Amino acid sequence: MAETPDTPQTNNKTLRTSLVTSQRESFASSLMTGSFDQYVNAFAVFLGANSVQIGWLTALPQLAGGVFQLLAVWIGQWLHRHRLIVVSAALQTAAILVVLSLALPVWTHPIPVLLGALILFHICANLIMPHWRAWMGQLVPDKIRGRFFSLRSRIAMLTSFVTFIAGGVLLSGSEKLAYTWVGFFILFFIAAAGRGASTWLLSRMHDDETLPTHGDRRTLRQMFSHLIGLLADRDFRRFALFMAGMQCFVALSGPFFAVYMLRDLEFSYFQFAVSTGSSIFAQFLMLPLWGKICDRKGNRYVMAVGGAIIPILPVLWLFSDFYPYIIFVQILGGFAWSGFTLAASNYLYDQKPRHLHFASYAAISSSMGALAVFIGALAGGYIIDWIPQDISLSGIRIHIERPIAVIFLLSTLLRAAVALWYLPRAPELRIKQRGRVRDLVIRVARFTPISGVMIDVVNKRRRKTD
Repeated sequence: MAETPDTPQTNNKTLRTSLVTSQRESFASSLMTGSFDQYVNAFAVFLGANSVQIGWLTALPQLAGGVFQLLAVWIGQWLHRHRLIVVSAALQTAAILVVLSLALPVWTHPIPVLLGALILFHICANLIMPHWRAWMGQLVPDKIRGRFFSLRSRIAMLTSFVTFIAGGVLLSGSEKLAYTWVGFFILFFIAAAGRGASTWLLSRMHDDETLPTHGDRRTLRQMFSHLIGLLADRDFRRFALFMAGMQCFVALSGPFFAVYMLRDLEFSYFQFAVSTGSSIFAQFLMLPLWGKICDRKGNRYVMAVGGAIIPILPVLWLFSDFYPYIIFVQILGGFAWSGFTLAASNYLYDQKPRHLHFASYAAISSSMGALAVFIGALAGGYIIDWIPQDISLSGIRIHIERPIAVIFLLSTLLRAAVALWYLPRAPELRIKQRGRVRDLVIRVARFTPISGVMIDVVNKRRRKTD
């Protein structure tokens, strides 16, 4: 008897094909992550962007992305998520191709075009994120869930890191030959090729989602009312404000480290890549250890340890420009950020009542963070531009050799203030039903020029409210 499309054998074959394709897609999309995300600010410096423009290049794409993350679930009621993900990935490829074209030495005003391309890129990234989580959570069977996401995460980590370091070698070589634009062109071509291949692979995967009926769909007003209503929970509101405040004051200085390394310290692109890569590598190495510590000591403890170190990181850059010392500071930052990011992700998961969906809490927290990054990055750019190099106080002339140093000091003080406001009063949440942190699978979502690695945590067993 011939098999029909509905027989278990065919379904199993379709599932296996989709899972194998997903692992290949992880490799392709990680080529983009390693060759694009962390090099955008370096590219803006190459194009001659000033501090205000760097601020806008970080602020506006983050804000647009945050708004569309709020809208993503509502849009998914009207558009099949598979089509939405594939179209968004294709538009990301187009955005990278626009950035690639800016490397050609023919543009007179490239920064506004770069800003528009980054806005499109971040909007698509935030449209993809919640639907990809839901899709893969539904697709991957429980019995192989841990192995599948662990392998996928290792592929992503290794590919992204190797691509990132190779990008530094490529740019340094092209800079020595006085053809830096060629290096950026090749680097972003790799990113576009990776996302293009990723888009094709995503289109080949199976998704049997059915759209909700018209009566089951929420209106835009109902969705926003639901999300705003979550802030009535005092503990969640305080945590969301803490995370937003921390992101704001991290963004005050974060986008300008590339400027500081490449323009003020005159690092080569290889030195820039190794310096930034040491922080990323430290995060990769520390994530499993932090998971065990979270289980033993609690998420609040790990968040407090990271929150005690993160405020001092910017001011440490001012003590010396000795390259090995900078590497040490970057590794210390990777150590702190990996623990803080993992613990904060788990802490947010523990905040929600068991009957509510995690996506709603993640969306409102991320959107508040995006608004905070918008404010912080813009403020940082304008403050650097405003600070004069010579200040006279009571007849005493003070020369500020590097105005960006003022931002580093200010960022340290404000980060510390936010940490001291929240962390000593934060309750410890121990949710036994969730299981151990070490039993979660950590997925690297993307790199950011602000805090390095952005992660998702995935349960090894499917939860209705994940």
